[in-house]
Amino acid sequence: MTNTRGKKEMNFKIGIIFFSFLFASFGYSSEKEALLAIKGLGTNLKKELKKALKISAVNAVEKCKIKASKITALAAKKGITVGRVSRENRNPKNIPKEWMEKYIEAFHKKEIEKKYLTVSISKDKMGLLMPIKTMPVCLKCHGENISTGVSEKINSLYPKDKAVGYTVGQIRGFFWAEY
Repeated sequence: MTNTRGKKEMNFKIGIIFFSFLFASFGYSSEKEALLAIKGLGTNLKKELKKALKISAVNAVEKCKIKASKITALAAKKGITVGRVSRENRNPKNIPKEWMEKYIEAFHKKEIEKKYLTVSISKDKMGLLMPIKTMPVCLKCHGENISTGVSEKINSLYPKDKAVGYTVGQIRGFFWAEY
């Protein structure tokens, strides 16, 4: 009996290895590559934001409007698309996709407290969601007490803005990847 069980486990492991190589050979991206793409997106957005904030928070809002979508497009890798999403978005294009909705809700209810979550979107497509926690620097443009100049700039560039009123530590959105 133990021998049969051992053979089944060995066959299962061989099958996993075979399918891993098969998917890799057809160009399917891995979770690790998706995480690297998201990390690159976050790093480049943060670098641009810090540079713009050295001038002013109003400047940072302007630069974000101009550069964020370009930085996002550049972060995509072969077989991986990435982006940012929020229920309380600033950019109306950053709305949750259908596959994200129940997981976003679970993160907000603290039912999921992982650093990130991977889910199967379809037979040959995976999704990854990683919460963006509000940091002190975020409060200049996303906090409860935004300066008048910043508020006016946000309202002129994003008339339907919903991305304000946050406090440190709150989830204000998510990085996502599809691969």
